Amino acid sequence: MRLRLHFPLASRPARCLAALPAGRSWAARHGPVRLGADAGRPRSSIMRASPGEEGTPRVVVVDRDGRKNIDSGAYMDDMMNLSADLDAAGKQGSRRPLSYDEESRAESSRVAARRAVQTHLPDQAVANKHDWMLVTVPDIPVAGEELVIYFNRNCSDALRDKARIFLQYGFNNWELLQDDGTSSVELSPSNIGRDMGSDFYVCKIMVPSETFELNFVLHDGEGTFENNADLDFMYPVEGGITMDKWIDIAAERRAEAAAREAAEAEQREVEAEAAFQAQALENDKALAKQMVEDMRNGGYESLRQYGVKDWKIEADPNRPLWRTLEPEAVCGQKVTLLYNRMQGPMKFFIPEDQALELHFGFNNWQRPGSVRMKRFKKPVEKTESPQPLKTAGVREGVFDKQAEAGVRQKAGSAAEIKDQMPWLFIEGADWWAAEVDVPAEAATMNFSISYYEHVDNALGSNHKLLVELPKGKTFEAWTRSLEPLFFESVYTARKTREEFWKRKEESRRASRAKAQEMVKAVERRKVRHVLYTEPESLTAGQPVTIFYNPQDTPLNGANTVYLRGGYNRWSHPKLFGPSVMAPPAPGQQHFSATVRIPHDAYKMDFVFSDVPEGDGRYDTYGGFDYHLPVSGSAVKEPSLYVVHIAVEMAPIAKVGGLGDVVTALGRAVKDLGHNVEVLLPKYQFLNGSPILAGQMTYETEYDWGGTRIFVTTAMVENLRVFFIEPRNGFFDTQTVYGRYDDEVRFDFFCKASLEFLLKTGRQPDILHCHDWSSAYVAKSYWDDYHPYGLYNPKVVFTIHNMNYGKTKLSQAAYYCQKFTTVSPTYALEVGGNEVVNQHGHKFLGVRNGIDPDLWDPSNNPFLPMPYTSANVTEGKAAARKALRERVGLGGWGNDKLIVGVVSRLTPQKGINLIKHTAFRTTERGGQFVLLGSAPDPKVQSEFDELASKYNGDIARFCFKYDEPLSHLIYAAADIIVVPSMFEPCGLTQMIAMRYGAVPVVRHTGGLKDTVFDVDFDKGRAAWDVWGSTNADVDGAQCTNGFAFEGTDEGALDYALNRAIDAWYNDNGWFRGLQKRVMEQDWSWNRPALDYVELYHSAKKS
Repeated sequence: MRLRLHFPLASRPARCLAALPAGRSWAARHGPVRLGADAGRPRSSIMRASPGEEGTPRVVVVDRDGRKNIDSGAYMDDMMNLSADLDAAGKQGSRRPLSYDEESRAESSRVAARRAVQTHLPDQAVANKHDWMLVTVPDIPVAGEELVIYFNRNCSDALRDKARIFLQYGFNNWELLQDDGTSSVELSPSNIGRDMGSDFYVCKIMVPSETFELNFVLHDGEGTFENNADLDFMYPVEGGITMDKWIDIAAERRAEAAAREAAEAEQREVEAEAAFQAQALENDKALAKQMVEDMRNGGYESLRQYGVKDWKIEADPNRPLWRTLEPEAVCGQKVTLLYNRMQGPMKFFIPEDQALELHFGFNNWQRPGSVRMKRFKKPVEKTESPQPLKTAGVREGVFDKQAEAGVRQKAGSAAEIKDQMPWLFIEGADWWAAEVDVPAEAATMNFSISYYEHVDNALGSNHKLLVELPKGKTFEAWTRSLEPLFFESVYTARKTREEFWKRKEESRRASRAKAQEMVKAVERRKVRHVLYTEPESLTAGQPVTIFYNPQDTPLNGANTVYLRGGYNRWSHPKLFGPSVMAPPAPGQQHFSATVRIPHDAYKMDFVFSDVPEGDGRYDTYGGFDYHLPVSGSAVKEPSLYVVHIAVEMAPIAKVGGLGDVVTALGRAVKDLGHNVEVLLPKYQFLNGSPILAGQMTYETEYDWGGTRIFVTTAMVENLRVFFIEPRNGFFDTQTVYGRYDDEVRFDFFCKASLEFLLKTGRQPDILHCHDWSSAYVAKSYWDDYHPYGLYNPKVVFTIHNMNYGKTKLSQAAYYCQKFTTVSPTYALEVGGNEVVNQHGHKFLGVRNGIDPDLWDPSNNPFLPMPYTSANVTEGKAAARKALRERVGLGGWGNDKLIVGVVSRLTPQKGINLIKHTAFRTTERGGQFVLLGSAPDPKVQSEFDELASKYNGDIARFCFKYDEPLSHLIYAAADIIVVPSMFEPCGLTQMIAMRYGAVPVVRHTGGLKDTVFDVDFDKGRAAWDVWGSTNADVDGAQCTNGFAFEGTDEGALDYALNRAIDAWYNDNGWFRGLQKRVMEQDWSWNRPALDYVELYHSAKKS
């Protein structure tokens, strides 16, 4: 019989048979666990059921002395004795081979069992047992031998009238199953007479040699079970492995299983990739053929529609906008495009060292590219020879010579050139040129011209240059030649995309792994004064010594410390302790204990106490327990299943920070190996989302709440999103918020989302809801869904804004298992709020993070050059130059200090302090740049007045939303000022540091948690960023900015002047500070780990 190992997800007891508290079964103690391939079931406390006197339940127990009937009260005594026997046997058998006598007894048991199976008579086997539900031959299963099971159908209320009966079985707490994972056999009617009122069915199974118990249930194959009142049937097995031995070799079994699964997964990936590439190749060929057919069947004419060979303003030959140097553009050849900027939108002054940019593509922007243009100067008449014609192109030098030669072939002097190309000599024209290779399949060339934010794209339609066929080539011959060209183009483009994303993902994973290891190292250092280990990093299968100092814990003053623990978030069968820790060595403060970690442990869990059991003091790390990661485990940690229920999600339905958090946190937790999904209303405006275009698919539909609800799904930012769309019009809106019935709509969405989870059989571990808009999830789940089938989830709730929906927030705080806000300091600031103060024991602050892929100066199309911390000085210098040119600041030759503000202009953001920043910066010789606008017209008018006063060489005010410009400001600014009156978290300061801009902030909320003053926060910075309690000893220089606490101009000056002084007086030190802030990690790496621990803690609540 082929067997496979099966490892249950549920927690397992440390012993097979143990004493139970009064009135509690194994199911009550360990919880319901799914059967079969999904997971193991808990052990049965009943082996064989038979009726007692007057219907009193009795049990029949097989022990080592034979069979006897006992009442359930005496049952546990025998179980305790048997457990002790098993423990004793395990301690011996798991450490040494069987002795001769033991092997002889085992062989005798096997021979006896074999003889019993072969020679028994069914009627004799059940004699005097016709009122029993189960009878086995032999009475006690023997490892390595067959077992006959008789089932009395008439003793089962569930299966008494069923036509077919199946035995579903496993061994060793359901961990050992047949290779196909089913371990199922159909019973047959026996030939035992029914005159005694019994109706026995029979089957035969093989008991594997490495077993200590048999587990089984019976069913009819259609969902009706006889499973011992949900406890399952369990028989101990003789002559096999002990339970302790089974546990001891668990790591070896798991390692083998993990290796097999990894090999199978790798093979599946190889096969899937091969199938994908084969299909992709066929798709490329089919697409190439289709492109040729399209070109022949009207595509060529369609592409050329509205194309021209040159463009003259109002058809006036004296007002040419663009043309080609050659008579016409020809496919498969080079073409020189000439552009007269004085007839376009860029008539303003352009410095000599600046250039226009030509953006081009072919056949509706296929094969896109861009090239810098240069001035095309007309020749000057000379007596000797023509003036060389200066032009510009893709390949400088080569192009100039080719252009000169081409002009000289047309005319030998400037006068002759003027006769042939009069447009070149039009008064006031300023011609720019670029050379482009025209591909062989081109019918048209699409292009636009840009200079920073200024663009000539033919008023949005883009320019279109007609491309002609080579001389002597027919249309039919040309199209025949296109298929291999199209195929090569399609194939190359696809492979380039695949390789790009592969490299990007590999780089991202490596960077993320490094950052996560850093986060773990910091967390280890943070608890070192209380807890540390030797070695520092734990390895499966190796010993570790735990050192614990109770001084700053609930056990302060304890003379004796007990350690107890387990593994894999307490789910591993091996536990240790409570054991007394060795007292501290002379002059030391840490108690110690050494434990060997199992090979299949991925997490080590423990708590400390001053008593071995019962009442006393316990240190459970604030209810989270101590958990240390273990490397080298034979198994992986099971993933969590997290579902976010929210009304916002970036970038498709983003209003504020809530949408950013849902997406970024979801991605970060998924990157840690967990399963994350999002439920979102299907707003009408999503129909026009380019991100969702072409990928929305039908998921399901159902009736609820008096309407039909349709659910569609798509991937957004690598997260699976389900869109809830009721046909009652609740979300037929063009905005997220703003209807009079927002509360009613969003409450409906909350319950409709829970209904979707229930109807589709989903059982998440965590429901994560956000702000007042989805706060109703918490109450609805526990009142209306947890009791009726959606039994598994726990609820986590995050408050992003405390100013809206306080009743809803309070309700969610009461019903959820854990709730958070977006930074630790903000959590302290609002701790007295009525929403929080009644539930402070389950409330904490977890700071938000930024997306390092989105805000990445090393890979950013909005910056003039990529840079990292290694070349931050050069990168920011280039950005300063580009910003000055972009917004019109002076000082191009004088590298002045730049101070930036990127902010909404609202009272929360410190309006008066933003104004004062402009004054103080310019007063001290710096340049000020602001990007943002005010929703309040009065505030906007005040800033308009300020702009009229300062705008010019020293300051620029950009009252708009402009994401590309924001990237450039962060990169160019030496200092970014964030003077908020309150700030739950804030992203500006973290983005600024990502780009090497030093933040000057008011210490409030998340600003205090992320910015550490260079003069006053040295210790706090070392602790929070590095996990160091002594910055000087550890060399932990982690300060990263300048801060103030007041709300007046003098308080701001105190921080801003220190920053400006540092820039002027010690610029080298200031550049080093910029390098330091770039290297700090303010991504979601650390918050994601915090949330994972929070999710696990919520699961235990």
